[in-house]
Amino acid sequence: MANAVVYGFENLQDRFLERVSDSLIPVINTAIEATLAEHNRQLNTFLALFADRTTDYTRRYRTPTANRLQPLDENGRARPIRTAGYYDIAFPMQEAGTAWGQTYQASLKNTVQDVNNRMATLLFGDIMWMRDHIFSALYNNTNWTFTDEEHGALTVKPLANSDTDTYMIQTGAQSGTTDTHYLAQSSSIDDSNDPFETIRTELLEHPENGGDVISLIPTGLKASVQALTGYYAATDNNIQLGTGASRLVGTLGTPVPGKVFGYHDAGVWLVEWPILTANYIISVTTQGDRPLAMREDTVPQLQGFNKVAERNDYPYFESQYLRKAGFGAQNRVGAVIMRIGNGSYAIPSGYDAPMP
Repeated sequence: MANAVVYGFENLQDRFLERVSDSLIPVINTAIEATLAEHNRQLNTFLALFADRTTDYTRRYRTPTANRLQPLDENGRARPIRTAGYYDIAFPMQEAGTAWGQTYQASLKNTVQDVNNRMATLLFGDIMWMRDHIFSALYNNTNWTFTDEEHGALTVKPLANSDTDTYMIQTGAQSGTTDTHYLAQSSSIDDSNDPFETIRTELLEHPENGGDVISLIPTGLKASVQALTGYYAATDNNIQLGTGASRLVGTLGTPVPGKVFGYHDAGVWLVEWPILTANYIISVTTQGDRPLAMREDTVPQLQGFNKVAERNDYPYFESQYLRKAGFGAQNRVGAVIMRIGNGSYAIPSGYDAPMP
């Protein structure tokens, strides 16, 4: 992170070698505040693909209900119906922090670049914490109990995992059915073992979901996906292609982590995301409630990643940063996790809930 220039310091690069004197302290504080604000804004864009923000600790999630008009005659009166089903969900609230400190003498030697580098390191730590907790909420396929200081024991649910909760499907079913969105195939990806039609069907069979389907692919699976007959490469703006063969001309109008590298003719956008766990594909839709909810504190000052305290205890100085958040499934059919190369789904190592 030493070579990264964080947002609030972009206009200070010509002063990177200057020491942080008293006259520069207000400038540095303003840069830090701008850096944190932009960091939280960018994280919210990333979160928009996976999680809706909430301050609720528990909620009833309303689901569609199948129904048809009732036959009547001129004396008939329809019987009231239940217009929505539901299942109960709950969300944890975990705290994590980081800090930096130095002696008085070391502080006198600080340059503007030292402060920039320090902020880059702190922000990277927050990104890693958020990423790990989002992945855990998606990968984990079992209920777990979070003990809330105010509200007691909360049951945090995963995506649909064949438990007793039921979900509507758009195939004329008269009632809800149980489902699982943790899938696995023992074979490697090839034309005879192409997972994307299954992924698309599993997501769009539920009326909660809509729009485009996006599959996030770890780098190790990219080559086998590109070898599929149904694969179309994303257009490179630096290359002018001829018209002698079918090619992808559309674009995905949704911000995503990683890089869009193609489209599958089953109706799935393909995104390479190198930090994904090997052999696990995460798929979502662009419309509908997000699969997860991110619970935050009801106090606005405790939302996001923020500097919360400073300690000046000569000869030492310390600055403390805090993140309060927690993730649990909301729209339990809003994402599909597909494991490749093993016929049984298993939680990837290190992502069992609860994450520390």
